[in-house]
This record gives sequence, structure tokens and C-alpha cells, in this order.
Amino acid sequence: MEQLIHAFGIDTKLITVQIINFGLLLAVLSYFLYKPILKVLNEREEQIKQGIKDAEEASKTKAEANKEKQIVLTKAHDEAGDIVKRAKDSADQSAQTIIEEANLKAVTAVKEAEKKGKEIIEQATKDSEAEIARTAILAAEKILSQKA
Repeated sequence: MEQLIHAFGIDTKLITVQIINFGLLLAVLSYFLYKPILKVLNEREEQIKQGIKDAEEASKTKAEANKEKQIVLTKAHDEAGDIVKRAKDSADQSAQTIIEEANLKAVTAVKEAEKKGKEIIEQATKDSEAEIARTAILAAEKILSQKA
């Protein structure tokens, strides 16, 4: 076998040193390069997993917030409808009260106008009766003065 090794020009000492060098290089690279890279990769993997977990939680939180927002909007819409209804009812009631007061004032004004009209008619009648009486007296005096 040694002849075969010498025939091909293989130096066993050189191969042994190369194997030792390769082992040392493998150990050094493993310790200084492979393990730190694996550590960085594992940390990055954990960060990605945490990021995915956080994103899922954020998605759930967003969905819950959207549901809550929808509930709040529905409540606000219902309350706004109630407020509008109450405002309309209040406005209708106020309008009815104003109409009733206006009608009452109109009736009062008509009654006062009728009362003043009657008073004017009565005063005019009294004045006319007094004037007729005076005219009758004057006419009687004139007739009596003509006969006398």
C-alpha cells in the first residue's frame, strides 16, 4: 500500500497536517462564525415570530375596536334619532302653544274690538238722542216762537 501511495506521490504527513488544519479551521469557523450566525438567525426567527404574534393581536384588537366603533356609532345614531324626535315633538308642542296663544289673543282682540264698537255705537246713539232731543227742543221753541 505504501508503494501505491509513493506511486501517486501522496505524502502522508502532508495529508495528516491538512486534515488537522481542516479540523482546526472547521472548529474555529464553527465557533466564531457558525454559532454566532445561528444565534443571529434564531434571534431573528424569534423576532419574526413575535412580530407575527403582535400582528395577530393587533388584528384582533383592531377587529374588536371596529366592533366597538360600530356599536358606538349605532348607539350614537339611535340617540341622535331620539334627540331629533324629541326636538320635533318639542317644536310641535311649542308651535301648538304659540298657535293657541295667538288664537286666544285674536279672540280677545275681536272681543275688545266688538266691545269698543258697541261702546262707540252706544255713545253715538246717546249723542244722536241728545242731538235729536236738542233739535226737537229747538224746533219746538221755533214753532212756539212763531205761534206766539
